Amino acid sequence: MPEKPKAGSSAATALVVASMIGTGVFTSLGFQLLDYQAAPPILMLWIVGGLTALCGALCYAELASFLPKSGGEYHFLSEIYHPAFGFMSGLLSAVVGFAAPTALSALAIGGYVHASFPVIPVQAVAVVVILLGTAAHSVSTSTSARVQTAATILKLLLILS
Repeated sequence: MPEKPKAGSSAATALVVASMIGTGVFTSLGFQLLDYQAAPPILMLWIVGGLTALCGALCYAELASFLPKSGGEYHFLSEIYHPAFGFMSGLLSAVVGFAAPTALSALAIGGYVHASFPVIPVQAVAVVVILLGTAAHSVSTSTSARVQTAATILKLLLILS
């Protein structure tokens, strides 16, 4: 039996890094600057957000050590409460946890493209970005891994620049 294709540790790392650095990094700073013109309050907001995320990650790690089985939230909620809660969590995660951030990221890219080229509609760019991403991830595991790694590197370079 042939071995299943794998993405590799660099692509897995890129996926985790990209998941941790959301679209808000590129979109929320303008809103924060409307209320706070100085850097310290904005940095404090980011620190509080980071600590909150760390608390959530530590809770997940604790749950995973007590309930060691694949499935994440679905497994945790099904075991702790009832399978219906696990199902609802999975459904909500598919819609809100995956589809919404993809759409928001595509709209953010569309907004940046529109700012540079006003004749190009934001929604058109967003649709093209989603279709290109879908196509790239549909080709093969190795293509998907390369696209994910390149996108993560681009995201990091944009933050560092």
